[in-house]
Amino acid sequence: MSPYKIDSYFNILGKSDEYARLFALAHRLHENQLLFKKLIPEQLAPYCTIGQISSGILVILVENGAIASKLKQIAPSLLLKLQQHGWKVTSFQILVQAKHTASDPKQLATCRSKNKNIKLSQTGQNCLAQLAASLPNSELRDAIQSFAKKHRSN
Repeated sequence: MSPYKIDSYFNILGKSDEYARLFALAHRLHENQLLFKKLIPEQLAPYCTIGQISSGILVILVENGAIASKLKQIAPSLLLKLQQHGWKVTSFQILVQAKHTASDPKQLATCRSKNKNIKLSQTGQNCLAQLAASLPNSELRDAIQSFAKKHRSN
């Protein structure tokens, strides 16, 4: 479907009473996200997404703990900036929401193909054989022997 057809469909849908409020909320959230990304440091912007403001608390979703920590450090100045722009925010709730997939499908495919081609070196094989030999009969010893046998280089 061409972008023109999708835009015209959304325009028609947005005029209906049932969807007008939803589209207005989505548009407002998008505008707030753009402003928020301008107010935070440039290196943090790609890793932060804002959520809803409820009872003066702005929910911020971040990709990892390091980003969350940095946002906590700049929280007082960020809060002032948001209030200067008319946001009714008194505090933040920062949630870590890790991405589970690579953003670039080609990168993800490359990682998968690299993992299939990993070979255990001769030194690794020797070390595993020595480790297995030093262990008493156990599930661990069987697992190590099985792993070593599976990854023997030809």
